[in-house]
Amino acid sequence: MKSVYLEFRPSITDIRGHVIRYEFLNLELYTKPKNAIQKQHNKVIEEVAEEIRCKRYLQLVRRDFSFISKDNLDGDFLEYFRKNGDYHGPKYECARLHFEKFCNHKCAFKDINGALCNKYRAYLLRDTKLHDGAKELSHNTASAYFNVFLSLVKLAFVDHVLGEDYTKYVRPIRWNHDTQKEYLSINEVHLLEQTPYEKCPELRRACLLSIYTGLRRSDVLKLHWEQIVDRSTQNTYIEIKMSKTDHFVYLPISKAAINILGERQNEGLVFTKLTESILNTHLSRWLKAAGINKHITFHCFRHTFAMMLQELGTGIYVISNLLGHKNVSSTQHYAKMKSSDAQEAIDRMDEAYEMK
Repeated sequence: MKSVYLEFRPSITDIRGHVIRYEFLNLELYTKPKNAIQKQHNKVIEEVAEEIRCKRYLQLVRRDFSFISKDNLDGDFLEYFRKNGDYHGPKYECARLHFEKFCNHKCAFKDINGALCNKYRAYLLRDTKLHDGAKELSHNTASAYFNVFLSLVKLAFVDHVLGEDYTKYVRPIRWNHDTQKEYLSINEVHLLEQTPYEKCPELRRACLLSIYTGLRRSDVLKLHWEQIVDRSTQNTYIEIKMSKTDHFVYLPISKAAINILGERQNEGLVFTKLTESILNTHLSRWLKAAGINKHITFHCFRHTFAMMLQELGTGIYVISNLLGHKNVSSTQHYAKMKSSDAQEAIDRMDEAYEMK
């Protein structure tokens, strides 16, 4: 007997970088058929092989490589998660660690299906801790981690490792926009300005720049001197393509922000030694040194910028522009009316009523 296989010319490269030249069909022919039964067997096998060859030809024309995924389903999904997710940063790494705990550190591609995705969704929505002593996941953190997981499942489908897009059968965890967002008061901002941090001076400058410009962490870290443009003797702009939205904006910046930037360089990164890991490690230490006990993340500086503008009487549409939002509805999640504003409005109504 001899095996029947297809030969691909040119060869195909799978998601793991392996070059595929042959596909063995698990079919066998008699090399020297001795009777009518064996000859009939060979005829049927040749017809089946030809049918598969025609199907593969059409798949290759359509750029559909899903037929090679059958050899990948025994592969390690957790390793795929790590290779394709961790370089995005701590959020992706933490999302992977939570999924590893959920599946007891073992998950092959063949284990991924709609039911498993839904079980993991329910798991994250429970009071889940990564380990003893860790904080429980907030609803929005669970939402972020589940979205990361779904993005990797989707990627495995796009990469032809999974034969089906299971994310179509799973409801994402809705983000709760009504969650109270922390921000710094003006006095707390001044406290930070007066608090040096010798272990990483660039951290202090980067945080204060975000407070006075509203730039996201990703945009601060990749900011180049070439993006800071002097339009005149009085006005300075940052020209930047927002990493989250791909929205290109021109942001006028204040004198406070210019002072924080320090001596101007001709080119290159503004923060040459700063990384996401350094920010995550040292931000809380700097806040503690300043005597600020709130739960402040880097993103809270963006919220602080929006709230400072609101307290100065800036309209919501102007704030939206300065934050680089495409829609003003996004800004409304940052700039909320304070309870004191509501009370003042009612007090003014009472005063008008009493004047009758």
